[in-house]
Amino acid sequence: MKLSTCIENKFGNRSVFWLGTAVLLLAILLFTNIQTAWAHTRVEVGPYTIIVGWTVEPPIVGERNALSIEILEGETAVAGAEADLKAELVYGAQTFRSNLNPTETPGFYTATIFPTIRGQYAVRLFGTINGEEIDATIEPEEVFAADRIQFPEPLPDTRDLQKQMTTLENDMQSTRTFSYLAIAVGVFGILIAIVALVKSRKS
Repeated sequence: MKLSTCIENKFGNRSVFWLGTAVLLLAILLFTNIQTAWAHTRVEVGPYTIIVGWTVEPPIVGERNALSIEILEGETAVAGAEADLKAELVYGAQTFRSNLNPTETPGFYTATIFPTIRGQYAVRLFGTINGEEIDATIEPEEVFAADRIQFPEPLPDTRDLQKQMTTLENDMQSTRTFSYLAIAVGVFGILIAIVALVKSRKS
């Protein structure tokens, strides 16, 4: 007996079956949205709540992305924050300054970025919101290497390739140096032999 027939027999009609299916799909969608929200970092700064994450998650090295920044005052979206609030992306000792770009949704802003190194980035938001001084550093989700989504075989990491090329160039330079030195020693030895031969013939 088919599963659908069994369910229909148990509940009496198709409407209950399809209602159950719709509830299940809704639960899956809600769970997915909750999972996405968990990847964002939420901080309280004065009267404001600031939520920072990535527009495309997970963030991948070499993929164009943008920081997603939501600003709330209580439950109210804060519009116009881009006028006096700046964003600075921090990785180690390096920084990248970016303006906040307002979106069609009030209270939501983006800052476009093209992450080139995997690891943990930090976002510093500084300036003012409606006269309130803001200076907060927030860490969004870690940026992952591209091989996380590459299939069927991961491509070589460009940073690792650059290191290998630098090492190879240094090795080749060392080899050339030793070759020049060996040639110089060989030429010097030949000159000494010629001088010795000339002296022996004169004597």
